Amino acid sequence: MMTSAVTEGQLLVHTTDGVPVAQRIAYWREGVMRRMVPLAVDGTANPFCGRMRRIVGDGLELIEHASEDIVAVRSPERCRIDGCDDITIDLMRRCTSAALEHRGTHRTAAGDLYLVDYARPSVARRGSHCTVGLTMSRGLARQVLRADAEPRAGMKFPASGLARVLRRHLQATFDEADRMSLAERAAAAKAAKQMALALLQASHEGTVDTERFAHGFYLAALDMIGRECGDPDLTPERIARGLGCSRAALYRAFAAHARSVAAAIWQARLERARGMLSSPDGIGFLISEIAALSGFHDMPTFTRMFKRRYGMTPRDAREASRSG
Repeated sequence: MMTSAVTEGQLLVHTTDGVPVAQRIAYWREGVMRRMVPLAVDGTANPFCGRMRRIVGDGLELIEHASEDIVAVRSPERCRIDGCDDITIDLMRRCTSAALEHRGTHRTAAGDLYLVDYARPSVARRGSHCTVGLTMSRGLARQVLRADAEPRAGMKFPASGLARVLRRHLQATFDEADRMSLAERAAAAKAAKQMALALLQASHEGTVDTERFAHGFYLAALDMIGRECGDPDLTPERIARGLGCSRAALYRAFAAHARSVAAAIWQARLERARGMLSSPDGIGFLISEIAALSGFHDMPTFTRMFKRRYGMTPRDAREASRSG
């Protein structure tokens, strides 16, 4: 899947920019799409354009693929000849229309998260689209599933829980990829790997070995806290339910990082408030409104906690931002 010459966390970019129109499909087939064979779509008004970004991880790749109309084929002959044993968890980020023939025919829409098994034939028909996904070896998945992934080819994952967190993580990773360091991209790939393996286990057994994937649950919980900290009723219990783990397992995942869940919630609320006080997003809001939007029930608590953390009152923080 990867060579030793490529560094973990490296961002590799492929694009049809600068390639003559008549040669683009051939370039995409021979130099970019290694597992599927792209074919031109007759009758399209615009010439084929494509862009792929890959982030190299430890035993996996994160891949973003965007192109105009395309049909991508993995034939039985190709499966037999190249012996590829990779699987991918793919997210359809946007599309005008898409269908996947892979153990049946599946319509795919924006937001769908599904599994592709490259040991099986498939045909993907897509209009203008963008996907982001994670590709790993079958052996890595088998360690978690204790069975082969083949029966799950084409399976869609649920819209909630860990699947929702993985969706957001994959999208955010590529949104920020150009601004991240090598080490940060490597860490993002590692987090995606942990979440994906936990999700595979949950889809197979209905439960997750939270001790084995404690770091993945920790990162998933931080993502959920960051999204929902503005709700004053957010609790560790609700986070555990949202991630499909027990409250005790969640506490242990945070304890491994010398943190508590409650402290992480309050920190996220304070960081959201400070961000609003010092950015254009907060212009026009009263400080009391920013406190409420950040998950605080009352102003005295907000002011006290803000000053304890940042050494100034919320009003001082706003004034300092304006003068700066």
